[in-house]
Amino acid sequence: MVFVGSVLAGLIAFVCGEPGVQYHCGFPMMSRASFGMYGSYFVVMLKCFVNFIYFGIQAYWGGLAVKVVLSSIFPSFQHMTNTLPASAAITTNELIGFVIYIIIFTPLMLVHPTRYHKYLWYAFGASVATMGGLFIWAIAANGGASVLGPSIVISSSTRSFRMLQAVSSVAGSWTGSSIRQADWTRYSKTKRAPVLNQLITVPLTITITAMLGVFATSAVKNMYGKAYWQPIQLLEFLLTHNYNAATRAGCFFGGLGFFWSQIAVNLVQNSVAAGMDLASIAPRWIDVKRGSLIMCFVGYLINPWRFVNAPGTFITVLNSFGMFISPLAGINAVDFWLVRRRIWKVPDLYVGNSSSIYWFTFGLNWRAFLGWTLSIWPSFPGFVQAISGRKLAPGWLKCFQAAWFIGFLGGGLVYYIICLIFPPPGRPYVRELFGNEHNEVIDGMADSGPDSASDPEHQEKSRVAASLKDV
Repeated sequence: MVFVGSVLAGLIAFVCGEPGVQYHCGFPMMSRASFGMYGSYFVVMLKCFVNFIYFGIQAYWGGLAVKVVLSSIFPSFQHMTNTLPASAAITTNELIGFVIYIIIFTPLMLVHPTRYHKYLWYAFGASVATMGGLFIWAIAANGGASVLGPSIVISSSTRSFRMLQAVSSVAGSWTGSSIRQADWTRYSKTKRAPVLNQLITVPLTITITAMLGVFATSAVKNMYGKAYWQPIQLLEFLLTHNYNAATRAGCFFGGLGFFWSQIAVNLVQNSVAAGMDLASIAPRWIDVKRGSLIMCFVGYLINPWRFVNAPGTFITVLNSFGMFISPLAGINAVDFWLVRRRIWKVPDLYVGNSSSIYWFTFGLNWRAFLGWTLSIWPSFPGFVQAISGRKLAPGWLKCFQAAWFIGFLGGGLVYYIICLIFPPPGRPYVRELFGNEHNEVIDGMADSGPDSASDPEHQEKSRVAASLKDV
């Protein structure tokens, strides 16, 4: 089920990343085309709100990785007396690790995103080595592989629905990242460069990582009687219960690898991506660097360890945000691929008045908002039950548990039907060239856009370029 959910996540990444490949426009522009100039602000802020919280949580995990590294080197740091009260929900050495993470991570916001490529390869290598090493250690120390047995016995019908729920959970957890693929694909060197990673690498990576995690956790539970699903917490446990030279060496390299991974995750999924999106709301005052710094400071100041160490209603709401995000992905994808047939009038995306076809009604596309509202309401009663504990009909809870299917597929279908009845402005949709596209000739071939074949100027340029190539 993890594989099926990851395949769906990869497909979402592909369909939402195509605008970046084709037009070099990011997620805010895709939202602007489907929700309108001002409507896109709602989409961007909804995504950034989730990023604020998850950035802080990932930063906290990065701080714990720093703590593991320092504890492996210095016994005094490992056994440091905690001077903070229990109400702080964090210990002294954890706070020190968090501050060190802040000091290292924040200056990276001043580096342009196009220069992250080499670092991300290093972080990928470190993450693979760390997870592979932790897996090999767990299997070897346990004397072989073992698998956790089922904790409860369920019927076949319940099992079938749980499998559907698992697919929905995996796809929903990655939709938040997949929906803004255009923020990164717009930097791709070729039009097909991202496709292999989106459709092949994503499912394989998620599935293999999940399998390694299950086997490693099962082995650890078999050895120590407790399952540790968070690898950094496992390293902390090992240092606490077996503080010898071999354990310290292994935990040092493990903590270092996970520290690199938490840097990379926060760079790609949270800070820089949110910085790009926040810049679309107030471009006069916010650029990518400033938007990324805003994300950092908010994530640092919210005391993210409280969401991890003292979870309550708020974290339940946060984990349920896929219910609100998946319809956005479905509507954006359907608008680009089916309604507009991948044809954008790019200059109009940057016009903030009624002369733009993306202005709709006072800057809002009511079709998209109606489709979004209709696609979340079936899951909303189950969402209320999850955060309040009130008992409702079992069907409502099942709708909530399968919220990704209802949101993504339902939102896209409802929006498409509405657009068939009430077509958005600008039909028939014709691509309008912009910038230096009018003069672009590559390797003797003119631009192959939808309108280039019938453009006499482009035909003449193509013939001249071909003649020169023959000479």
